[in-house]
Amino acid sequence: MGSPRLFAWLPVVARLLSLRRRIDDIPRAATDGAVAMCVLVSLVLWIGLDRHRAGPDAQFEPTAVAIIALYACAVLGIAFALARSLRPRGDFRCVLFAVVALLPLAIAAGFFIEARCKGDAARTACALLALYVLAYLANAMRLLSGAFQPRAALVLVAALAASLPFSRIPDLSPWLWTPATSADGTNEADDSQLSPLVAESLLFDQRAQIDEVIDGMRPDLGGSPAVYFVGFAGVAEEHVFAEEIKLAARVVDDRFATAGHQLLLINDHRDIDTYPIATASGLAYALKAIAEKMNPDRDILFLAISSHGADDASLSVSSGGLQLEQLSDDDLATALKDSGIKRRIIVISACYAGAFIQPLENPDTIVIAAAAPDRTSFGCSDDRDMTYFGEAFYRDALPHARSLQDAFSAAKAAIADRERQENETPSQPQAYFGTQISAVLERNPMRIKPRGIELHAQR
Repeated sequence: MGSPRLFAWLPVVARLLSLRRRIDDIPRAATDGAVAMCVLVSLVLWIGLDRHRAGPDAQFEPTAVAIIALYACAVLGIAFALARSLRPRGDFRCVLFAVVALLPLAIAAGFFIEARCKGDAARTACALLALYVLAYLANAMRLLSGAFQPRAALVLVAALAASLPFSRIPDLSPWLWTPATSADGTNEADDSQLSPLVAESLLFDQRAQIDEVIDGMRPDLGGSPAVYFVGFAGVAEEHVFAEEIKLAARVVDDRFATAGHQLLLINDHRDIDTYPIATASGLAYALKAIAEKMNPDRDILFLAISSHGADDASLSVSSGGLQLEQLSDDDLATALKDSGIKRRIIVISACYAGAFIQPLENPDTIVIAAAAPDRTSFGCSDDRDMTYFGEAFYRDALPHARSLQDAFSAAKAAIADRERQENETPSQPQAYFGTQISAVLERNPMRIKPRGIELHAQR
């Protein structure tokens, strides 16, 4: 006799989830036991699905228990705010029951989206889930009060908006299980390190972040070519690339006066908020947007790229658990062509970077590569602030050279000496100097006297 009464709330939950417009027995079903059962089912479902996500031999993360408790407090806070917003004032237990009754479905849908949906499909699925949650809670508040509740709707929208910034903080990720680590230090299970909401919100924000930076750029109305700097640090897991691009931005500003004309696209596991993340599509979008600020036939683009390179003429692009496309030579050539920017200085610090020279070379382009098409470069580990090439070119040569040719020659010689002393296979940095842009730079040389900026990368 007790079992049917114990689960008498289940039909009410089913009707709530189906968005029925009339349900009369919510107060009778919303007992303390029903609320506790919904919470228990939600917790068991979360633990089970999270364990499945992490894969075999997953490790329990005890610190995540506190994060789960924080989320539970947030649920209680939302329920309390909704109850207070109802007119007439709603019963807190009934409102809490309606809120926690949604949790198992929302948890299951969230894990399904993470496991099965990628790219545009994931973004669409997340948006549809958010709309359903809003519709469900708005309907539940109407059923409890007898009329649509605009104040409750505002509370729901405010709660959703407030949750987005916090969901982007990796330290607040509520994963109870972490994938097992293999011998090489990588995760054996799915490589996703960020929650779906973190990943999707990061990608969704990129164009707005890029637009905000570029909107602040003022077109140069002088007669001489202005230089616009774009930096691209491709791999978040090793901070050497981010630090090298930050140094490049400072040195290029010192020599070419790019202050106010700089955009950094940076993947850095230590900081996912300060800069737009580096993606192939983001770079293409940024180049088109910057071209609108430039005089594309007169001004000069200085594009600095630092990442891992592969022997198939591609550069690594990764940021935590985001599914990102790699940057190929064709991608870069197409992005530059579509931007309409005529004059370009392109410096690529990566293994096999010389493979990018032939697809990019033309009389209005300079391409400087850290290694030959069949050679690796050195120094791209997470315990360093710069690669060998970054130290030789950006830190040591460019600040004092009279021309880019001189800076490249000095850096190439320094790298050869270092590799010889350390018994490394020569990386053989290479460069192509287009005749027309070289003539433009001869008429408009770099500033000779550095301003004494700090040249050491910041940890």
